Amino acid sequence: MKMEEIDLLSVRSFWGNTSLMHAFSPSRGASGGILAIWDPNCISHKRTFISNWFIAIEAIWTNSGLEVLFIVVYAPQAADCKRQLWNDITQIISYFPGECIIMGDFNEIRDESERLGSTFYPTHAHSLNDFIDHLDLVDVPLGGPRFTWSDKWGSKFSKLDRFLVTEGIFSSFPHLTGLDLEKKIPDHRLILLLDHCVDYGPTPFRVFHSWFEMAGFDDIVRDSWMQSMNGVVLDNPWVIFKKKLQLLKSNLRKWNNNSRDLAATKKKSIQDSIESIDSRLMSDDGSATLREQRVSLLKELADLDHSSQLDIFQKAKIQWNIEGDENSVYFHGIINRKRRQIAIRGLMIDGAWIDNPVRIKEEFHAYYQALFSESRECRPLTGANHFSTLSTDQIYFL
Repeated sequence: MKMEEIDLLSVRSFWGNTSLMHAFSPSRGASGGILAIWDPNCISHKRTFISNWFIAIEAIWTNSGLEVLFIVVYAPQAADCKRQLWNDITQIISYFPGECIIMGDFNEIRDESERLGSTFYPTHAHSLNDFIDHLDLVDVPLGGPRFTWSDKWGSKFSKLDRFLVTEGIFSSFPHLTGLDLEKKIPDHRLILLLDHCVDYGPTPFRVFHSWFEMAGFDDIVRDSWMQSMNGVVLDNPWVIFKKKLQLLKSNLRKWNNNSRDLAATKKKSIQDSIESIDSRLMSDDGSATLREQRVSLLKELADLDHSSQLDIFQKAKIQWNIEGDENSVYFHGIINRKRRQIAIRGLMIDGAWIDNPVRIKEEFHAYYQALFSESRECRPLTGANHFSTLSTDQIYFL
């Protein structure tokens, strides 16, 4: 639809109520225009930039006070015009101190898997990927159907619509996700950005490598394993084994929390001591003994940092190029990005997008139950007499 101007009544009909502000970029040639609408009660508008191919809105999120630059994009078809668009947006974002959300029709794909039935041009995709990588943007995964656009004959499909956000957006909205809505008459699907938390219950228990180097770990494991079951008499050895593991997990959680608190207190004390020594050394009131004490404190501080680095390394699952490299911001960024990539926000079940945690777990259970099931009903028993057993000497040796 070609749009050269738009009246407030039409804008209200799109929005549904009278609490609104809007910005409009008219049509260019055969392409439609861009209309951005927002609620002033939620977003405090500062200023607006209107271009041929995008609308940029500087605003403050009222609830959190977060400065956000919203950019609504309708990219042109020509490759050179798209490159100019990426450059224009890059310049605007580089001068903005807050976070950024870019949304709309980018008229381009990122890789060959985002197109079906038409030719893939790697150079065009490379231009868009360079733009995303240069600004360190995150392409928010879209739940629902794989493609957002199709021709009227249903012979060509592409993912042209997306949300690109800066990393800081996830600090305020950690469960941010995108969703493809149902397609009706238009050739594009509507896309929705929402902060939706899917609760699958308690997090799984993990053992960190750093625990094996900490004092008291062996003792807590030994004491937990030898601890009685509070007078409960159980005949099934597997149930006893399960109960012991549950008790061990509970005791390890408490031990780990106490160890972290003690480590944080000790680290603060060491840092204060080093600061005090540095003040004395800078006033020429130091001695060789004081310098030796400083070196010893620095070693203790390095040991404490090494323990926390091991945990970050294990979570991030990447290799350090240099042993002992301290770049925790980078590693935390890797961890958060990995969590977003593997997070399951929902499932496509019989053509419908399902985000109910109970239903999702049922589907996973049914899938793996069918995958690992077999037609034979007779299974060997663990209590059979034909299994080999350890001798008394072997048991004593173990």
